[in-house]
Amino acid sequence: MSALTVLVELAREDAKLYQLRQQIASLPRRLQDLEAQRRDVERQLQDCESVYQRAERERRKLELELQELRQKRAKSEARQSALTSTEQYQASLREIQQQETRIDEIESSVLEAMDRSTQSLARRDAENLRLANEATQVDALQRQLQADLAQARAGVEAQRQKRDGLIGMLEARTRALYERVLRAKGDAAIALVAERKCGICSAVQPPQLLQELRSLTGDLRTCQSCGRILIWDPAAAPTA
Repeated sequence: MSALTVLVELAREDAKLYQLRQQIASLPRRLQDLEAQRRDVERQLQDCESVYQRAERERRKLELELQELRQKRAKSEARQSALTSTEQYQASLREIQQQETRIDEIESSVLEAMDRSTQSLARRDAENLRLANEATQVDALQRQLQADLAQARAGVEAQRQKRDGLIGMLEARTRALYERVLRAKGDAAIALVAERKCGICSAVQPPQLLQELRSLTGDLRTCQSCGRILIWDPAAAPTA
């Protein structure tokens, strides 16, 4: 394997390792976002239930008040037979009329409360269904991300071993440069250049540097943005 071929392959392995590490770094954040989304779904479910329970409490309170008023009216009507004067009878009638007026008001309020309770129940059930589906999707995404994270972590060691085998094939000077850059960057030391850009940081490279990389003249060059060693990608389309 020629020195250039080794460098190109090493750059590809570096890129794979870089992508794996980027994935490992980003997946926990995405899992945290999903957990926050799950908590938000649970809060919405609780809110829907609270609205329904509040409507139910209001309905039950009105029904209890209506029951008590009807009992009072019944007692007032029962007492009329024992009244001995016109004044007492007229006062009893006024009391019963007031009770009936209040009963009519409460009956209307009960009907309105029943309507609100029914609507709240329908909204709660619809939201429960929607949010349950959303929670299922969040669960599935969490499981997939956790599997992706485990797979990425498992792939790092295998990828590192491939890279180490290629590093051992470098000549001493190039290897020293590579290891120095790798220590500084911590993830990838070589990047392939295609379409005028560094394959790792995507910085556009100067025309003179691109020409030197294509012609393979001079010493190894580094990216002016990220500092990684640059190698022209032989599979890249030629640039103008």
